[in-house]
Amino acid sequence: MTVGLTRRPSAPRRPAVPADRLRRARQVAYLGCAGAFGYGGLKVIWALGGTVGLRYPGRFRLSPAGLTAAQRFFDYWGTPILAGLAVVILLGLVYPWGNVIVVRPLLRILAWAGSLLTVVGVAGFTLTIWQFADNLTHDRLGGIHPATYLFVYVCFLVLGLAFGVTAWLTRR
Repeated sequence: MTVGLTRRPSAPRRPAVPADRLRRARQVAYLGCAGAFGYGGLKVIWALGGTVGLRYPGRFRLSPAGLTAAQRFFDYWGTPILAGLAVVILLGLVYPWGNVIVVRPLLRILAWAGSLLTVVGVAGFTLTIWQFADNLTHDRLGGIHPATYLFVYVCFLVLGLAFGVTAWLTRR
């Protein structure tokens, strides 16, 4: 008795993202990861007690007094954790492990929501320049150097654009 080797009928497959578009999406996602690492890295340095980017380290306080332990933990480590989540979202859109049926729509929704960081980046950048121009007479920026504000808002701008462009390029 011989068993015939026949092919199984293939399941209908969803169309894949074209290779050139996926390559561009991967490059944009890496750029967004750089923005997330820049912002998250700065916050980690501050959480560990570093003074990088501070004009007056003595006046700078990461969290106000009277916070609970949970609030203090989020104040110190919440934003670096969110920056790490941004990296996972971006890389999940461009690598095969993010193509799971349940995960893919969630990543796309989070990426489109994350693209709103573009608005935060533009608004923050504009307001920082306005405050810096008005800063000649009095200090409204606190203990943080104006260039640090500009760096943070450029990171937000890059990250927001990367979310939107990556979500757009990885559509099917």
